[in-house]
Amino acid sequence: MRKLNKNEYIELVAKSKVFEADSFGEKVLRFSDGNYMKLFRRKRLFSSASFYPYWLRFVHNASKLKSLNVPTLRSVIEVVKVPHAKKTAVIYEPLPGFTVKQLLQKNSFNDELMKNLGTFIANLHKKGIYFSSLHLGNIVFTPKGDFGLIDITDLRTFPFAVPLFALKTNMRYLFQSRQGLRLINDENKIDIFVSAYIKNITERNKTKMTDFLLTQRKTTLNQSKT
Repeated sequence: MRKLNKNEYIELVAKSKVFEADSFGEKVLRFSDGNYMKLFRRKRLFSSASFYPYWLRFVHNASKLKSLNVPTLRSVIEVVKVPHAKKTAVIYEPLPGFTVKQLLQKNSFNDELMKNLGTFIANLHKKGIYFSSLHLGNIVFTPKGDFGLIDITDLRTFPFAVPLFALKTNMRYLFQSRQGLRLINDENKIDIFVSAYIKNITERNKTKMTDFLLTQRKTTLNQSKT
C-alpha cells in the first residue's frame, strides 16, 4: 500500500476540490480527472474498526453490491496510507449521475421515477442489502436510467431478505432523516413511493410494513408542513 507523506498530501489537496470535510480535516476530495479520494480515520481507540477498518468495509461493500447487480462506484483505483493524518484513503472512479436529492432540488424527479425508487429500495431489501445510511443523498440516478448507491461504508448484507425489524429501522431512517423522504413535500409522490415499495417486498412482510409505512408517511408529511 502506497504512503503519502505530508508534503505530497498537501500538494494533492491543493490540486483537488475538497468535496467534504469536518473538524478532523478533509473527508472527500475530487480530482481534476473526475475521480474521488475518500479518507477514513478510526473514530475510537477500541472499536470494530481496529480489526475491520472502514476503508476495507467500503471496498468490500462495493464488491458485494456489484455481485448483486446493484450499481455503485465503478472501480477502486488505489488504497493509500496518509500516516501524518492517521488516515487511510480509497481512490475510486465514481458512479455517474445525480443523487435523488439533487434531482428533487431541480424539480426533475417525476412520479415515474418515484415509483421506480420505491421498487429499487424494495429490491435492495429482497436481496438482503441493509444500508443504514439510506437517504436521498446516497441514491444516484444514473445516465442508464438505473438507481445505484454511493457512500457505502455503512452497509451489510444478509444471506436472505432483510428481516422485518431491520426493514422498519431502515425505512424509519429513510422517512425521517434530514436527507430522507421528508424532503418531498408532495403527498401524491409519497403515496406512489409507498405503493411501489409494498408491491415489491417479500409477501410475508407486506401487511406489517404497510401499516408501519402509513404511520411513517403521516409523520413525514406533518414534518414537511412545519
